[in-house]
Amino acid sequence: MYCIKCGVELEDGAQRCPLCETPVPELEGLEDKEFVKEYPTININLYEMKMKKVKKAVFLSFFTISIISILEVLFQNLIMYGKLEWGYYAIPSILIFDLGLFVFLDSYRMRTNLFLLLSGFIAYFLLLDFGDEKLTWSLRLGIPIVLALYLISLIFSYVWDKHKSDRLKMLNFFIFFVGIFLLILELIISKKMTWSIFSSIPLFILSIMLRYAYKSYKEEFKRRLHR
Repeated sequence: MYCIKCGVELEDGAQRCPLCETPVPELEGLEDKEFVKEYPTININLYEMKMKKVKKAVFLSFFTISIISILEVLFQNLIMYGKLEWGYYAIPSILIFDLGLFVFLDSYRMRTNLFLLLSGFIAYFLLLDFGDEKLTWSLRLGIPIVLALYLISLIFSYVWDKHKSDRLKMLNFFIFFVGIFLLILELIISKKMTWSIFSSIPLFILSIMLRYAYKSYKEEFKRRLHR
């Protein structure tokens, strides 16, 4: 230990500096005291920040390529045909790809992404169907199927929020909702249910089996799935 004023080395147990008579501060018990930090501790996830930059760069790269492709298709159609021909279908397809890529790479909540996809696909189907200046299959098939898938996915998103840490339970719910969607899909397409029943029953049985197996071997499953 040294004097805090003149720097002279002090003997153990000394209470004053023999040279300048400066009192030796008491240091005992300081390690047990809690000190209030002047600034709050900020945890910065560098990996997450890096991944956000990478995702943004990937999306901007694809979006730039998409804009170039759209302009190329547009000018090619106008020069060759004087109007949009096949480009009428190509341009919306490029845009819906950009939307899908944005949803895949972004960090929004699942329900926000589902709404973006719902809006995008409804607009996409309406544009494609209106190519012959009338709406047919989009109102009868396309939009009802998208709405059904959206509603089922919306319900699944709430289940995901509650049980996302439990992989087996999420698999159980996913299989069950796939079975429900198959029934609704055939009902929309053919107004009756035949093949969807035979497709959904095995899924429902598997879902029930997983549910009871999970209840019986819950701890064992958790131990193996969370390694």
